[in-house]
Amino acid sequence: MVTRLANLEVDGAETLAVNTDRRMMERIRADRKMLIGRGFVEGDGAGGDPKIGRIAAGRSRRALEDALGNRDLVFVAAGLGGGTGTGAAPVICEMAKGLGSTVVGIFTIPPGADLRRGEGGDGEGGDGGGGDGGVEPDRPIEIEELAKTANTLILLDNSRILEMAPGLSADQIFSVMDQVVAEIIRGIVETITQTSLINLDFADVKTIMSSGGLSAVLVGESDSKDEAGKIVFSALKFPMLNVDTKAATGCLLHITGGSDLTLKKAATIAAALTGELDPEANVIWGARVKEGHEGKIGLLAIMTGV
Repeated sequence: MVTRLANLEVDGAETLAVNTDRRMMERIRADRKMLIGRGFVEGDGAGGDPKIGRIAAGRSRRALEDALGNRDLVFVAAGLGGGTGTGAAPVICEMAKGLGSTVVGIFTIPPGADLRRGEGGDGEGGDGGGGDGGVEPDRPIEIEELAKTANTLILLDNSRILEMAPGLSADQIFSVMDQVVAEIIRGIVETITQTSLINLDFADVKTIMSSGGLSAVLVGESDSKDEAGKIVFSALKFPMLNVDTKAATGCLLHITGGSDLTLKKAATIAAALTGELDPEANVIWGARVKEGHEGKIGLLAIMTGV
C-alpha cells in the first residue's frame, strides 16, 4: 500500500512506512521507514497479534512522534488483517491527533473479517485478556472503538471488490484496494496543493475531515460524454463500504477530467451527487483538469458521518 503511494509520487506529501517486520520493510518503498518494537519483537513481526503491534508502537512512541512532527494533515493507512496494522495504526492515529494534526485513518477490511458496531460480544478466543487497552487479538474489532482514534475513519471492504469483479484472485483484490487507497490520498493532497479548475484549500478539507467520524468512499470513472446522473450513479452503485450513503452528514467531492472538462459539467456532477444526500449534508467539492484524462471523468467522494 505504501509502496504504491510512493510510486505515485504525490506532490506535497511525505510517505512513512512503519512495521515490526524487518524483512517486509526491506521490500517497501517510502520516503522514510521506521522499524518499531526494537528490543521487543527484534524485527520478527507481530505474528498476526494486534496486541504485539500496539505494544511495539507504544514502545516506539518518541520516535514515531518525532517522525510525525507538526503536520497539518496525516493519513494513516493500514490493513486490518491482524498484527502490526490492526494494533499499531490506531495508536499512531492517536499520537498524530495529540500533536494537533487532522488525522484520516484509511483501513482496509479483509474478506470475512469480524468487525462490529457497539457491543460486539466475546469473539472466539476467550475473555480478551491483557491490560493494555485497545484492540485485542482474540475478539472482534469494534468500529466505534476504532473511529475514536482518528478525526475521520475511512473503511474500505475488500469484499466489495470481490462483488464487483468475482473473477479476481486474492492478490488482485488487494492490489486494486491498495491502488484505491493511494488514489484517495493523492486525490485529497493534490486538490489542496495544486491549482485546479475549482480549488479546495486545507480549510475546506479540515472542515469536513476534522469531525467526519465513520466514512465511506465512492470511486468511479466514466466517459466524459455521459450524463452527470449516470456518472454519479455508477459510483453510488458500488460504495467501498456497505453503508447508507443517504445518511452522510458531509461529503468531500473531487472531480478529475481532461481538457474537455467544463465548469458547467463539474457543477452538474456535484449537484447530482448532492441530490442523493441528506439535504442538511455539508458538501464541499473541487474539480481538476489533468493531462491524459481527456474523454473520461473520475469521481472521488468521501462521505462522512455514515
